[in-house]
Amino acid sequence: MARGSFMARAVQWGRNGWPRQVLFSSKSPIKSRGRELGAANFTLKAYQARLLDAFRDYLSLANRCGGATAFVRYTGLPYRQAPHVAEGTPYVCLRVPTGGGKTLLAAHTVGIAARAFLCVPNPMVLWLVPSTPILEQTVAALKNWEHPYHTALARDFGQNVLILTRGEALSLSRADAEGGACIIVATIQSFRRDDKEGLKVYADNGALMDHFSGLSQDQRARLDQAGDATRPIASFSNLLRLHRPMVIVDEAHNARTSLSFDTLARFEPSLVLEITATPRTAHDPSRDIHASNILHSVSAADLKAEQMIKLPIRLTTDRDWRKTVGAALDCRHWLEQAAQAECAETGEYIRPILLFQAQANSRADPHRITVDVLRSHLIGDKCVPEEQIAVVTGNRTEIDKVDLNAPDCPIRHIITVQKLKEGWDCPFAYVLCSVAEQTSRTAIEQILGRVLRMPQARLKQRDALNRAYAYVASASFDAAAQRLRDGLVEGAGFNRLEADGVISAQGNPGFDMAAHDTSHISDAIDDAAVTAEALADVFEQLPTPIRSRVSFDPEARTIVYKGQMSREGRNLLHLASAKLPRLERVIDRLYARSNNFQTSAATGEARPTFIVPRLGIWKQGRLELFDQDHFLGLPWRLDACDPAPIVERFRAVDERQSGQIDVTDSGKVEIRFVRHMQGALSGVTQEHGWTLPRLVHWLDRGIPHADVTKPSAVRFISAALEALVVSGIELDVLVRDRYELRKVIAGVIGELREDREHTAYDALFPVNAEDFATSAELGLILDEANYAYNQPYAGGTAFNKHYTPLIGDLKPEGEEFDCAIYIDRHKDVRYWIRNVERKHTSFWLQLSGGKFYPDFIAMLRDDRILVIEYKGGDRYDQAAPKRRIGQLWADASDGRCLFCMPTGRDFLSINRVIGWQVNDP
Repeated sequence: MARGSFMARAVQWGRNGWPRQVLFSSKSPIKSRGRELGAANFTLKAYQARLLDAFRDYLSLANRCGGATAFVRYTGLPYRQAPHVAEGTPYVCLRVPTGGGKTLLAAHTVGIAARAFLCVPNPMVLWLVPSTPILEQTVAALKNWEHPYHTALARDFGQNVLILTRGEALSLSRADAEGGACIIVATIQSFRRDDKEGLKVYADNGALMDHFSGLSQDQRARLDQAGDATRPIASFSNLLRLHRPMVIVDEAHNARTSLSFDTLARFEPSLVLEITATPRTAHDPSRDIHASNILHSVSAADLKAEQMIKLPIRLTTDRDWRKTVGAALDCRHWLEQAAQAECAETGEYIRPILLFQAQANSRADPHRITVDVLRSHLIGDKCVPEEQIAVVTGNRTEIDKVDLNAPDCPIRHIITVQKLKEGWDCPFAYVLCSVAEQTSRTAIEQILGRVLRMPQARLKQRDALNRAYAYVASASFDAAAQRLRDGLVEGAGFNRLEADGVISAQGNPGFDMAAHDTSHISDAIDDAAVTAEALADVFEQLPTPIRSRVSFDPEARTIVYKGQMSREGRNLLHLASAKLPRLERVIDRLYARSNNFQTSAATGEARPTFIVPRLGIWKQGRLELFDQDHFLGLPWRLDACDPAPIVERFRAVDERQSGQIDVTDSGKVEIRFVRHMQGALSGVTQEHGWTLPRLVHWLDRGIPHADVTKPSAVRFISAALEALVVSGIELDVLVRDRYELRKVIAGVIGELREDREHTAYDALFPVNAEDFATSAELGLILDEANYAYNQPYAGGTAFNKHYTPLIGDLKPEGEEFDCAIYIDRHKDVRYWIRNVERKHTSFWLQLSGGKFYPDFIAMLRDDRILVIEYKGGDRYDQAAPKRRIGQLWADASDGRCLFCMPTGRDFLSINRVIGWQVNDP
């Protein structure tokens, strides 16, 4: 759902069963510093939206019960108090693997924190980065009005966004500090007292004097005092303390010492948010080891399913470093040929880049393959043009101010040691070549992530361009592969089980590229229903890049496919030909033939396509995927609803009672922290000139309502405020408690929306029962390439029939786990898959207020599809709406689909649904 003027992504499905992006935005453009921004040309990925929702939900809970209690309730995990930081300060971590968009997500968290927790329109943010190069990169992007990072801030704060370095902040004016979101980007080192520059943070500064005039006694008491104790020190440190900054720690694993936390504590942060690919999980304060409180984790599978990264990584090893370099050069050459063909076909420009990792200079070892040695070898022995080589190491940064993505850029080879780890990002990097066997795991992990990012976050037609490549000088393939796996875990944030499955041996890249232009012929089609006209209709539904490669030979009655058929191409052909079921095996054999797979082997590549028909509804002669749009008319006339519940629920905050909400001592401390922090922030600026219309506009802007027009929302909110005033609450009180008021109004609107959804949903089925149909035309294909999950299963029990190598989000014990074992061992089940909740590539059925994601989906040996949702006995009665929609899905399938909801370990109910007459599998 769109929030304010934010452009969010929803996922709808076209007739071919693949997702298309739908943008929702307000009609008003975003403005930044007087310059108008059009609709931002980017959307959040589904995993990014889920992460931000988790952060928002946590802060809303922390607002009510404190940071520690909220974390335990939200995650079920123990909370680790940050050392030195005031008790009650929310301290959480968002884990995002390399390539997942950490900086974009960090920019979005600022507005969320300001609304859900800080309750101010002008937050101050201390954004800490690990190094100067990353600082420069981050500041440049945040200051760029056209960049997604800045747009993410502008959607919440409009033109009132100020980006500063620590040096610039030393002369920050009071008007700028209080006028909107103030983002100060710095390194943690720049605040250390043992550094000359760091001392400036704590010294009297005449340029900051104005910030400390007119302060209350309570405000002055919180600040460091000058030597005569007659006034606060006019320091940048005191300025931060006055504004209780939100602290964002980018790549937090680099700032985890007690000294780092002590530095943060000096500024009395309102909350500390870590964003990193590799959070610290060990906790031993006696050894100065402090674990992160991981609130939400994004998996590598999420990134792969969203086409954000190149996988797998194809590895080649050789003892001779010169042969290793030669093989890497050949690979890059073949990739460039594939990229040129891709550009001719799709218009997307890619220039594959090869990253060389050389050894550092050492007087003790004159035989090292250093940057200069490697560069001389490339130019002298391999005849690589000098202008195609750039060196990035030490003081040599030959790609500074070079746009590597520009078509006229000649650079194809970059030599480094480890400097590329610092803020460098180029999706054109495809090949990593490490030239010395003794290269450490740490050195590998520092730049391995640089070859993982997918250009344009979109799969290419040529599979060779969807992979990354590594060439390592090593006598042992297994040892080199293990180093790469360790690098993915320690450096890129992969789960160990995920990393184990993404390193594979590289074949002949030249053969792979040449195979893309070879024509492959299917078996003869013996089904008379498959005519040239029927296949023309099938081909017409395909995307142009695939349609241009497939044809039908009417004389031989065969399908001809040019090049290697990708999994996506196979899947789209299956969906487009759903009305011609006899084509399924023909397409599968053609897919295997074009990729040189041995279909007689029981390999993953030879498995049948897992197509799950989905529930549709006929509208005007067209079968459409059944979703919320089919029972909710838009826009919703909110102004026709009664605002009386708002008057009943809103109570002006009695400051004398704040902090007494939780009964435990620790809870009291947390609540006192939240109330005290919010009071301190509201006291920094005194806003005047509030009127009822202004308050209405402020409330409307802060409550998401994509299904309600602005005039309708304004009328409803105006009526609520007028009723509150009539009840005896003065405008000044409503303004003072506007954040609590907004929470109450948003809650009532949510309840009214829920009632509307339930009523419309329930009314649909009796009237439109005959209009539903479950069809493979709307089918969803379950595939390893787009199978997303949060955490892979790591239990000791082996599963033999799961469709993908890794199983997502399955706990190694409990009733649901036992259900999975029963399914896996059932003789009628050919394959099954764990259906992961809230992933856009998962199967779902529409409920009144959201989507229902069943637990398991099984492909039976007779080709029927069985969907299973397990429910504990205490939740079975509440699951009646899920049973109804699940049974409707099955009933509308003409017997091709089955639905079952076992409870109380009654797994024999699965047999009964399948049609068994006996109860023993």
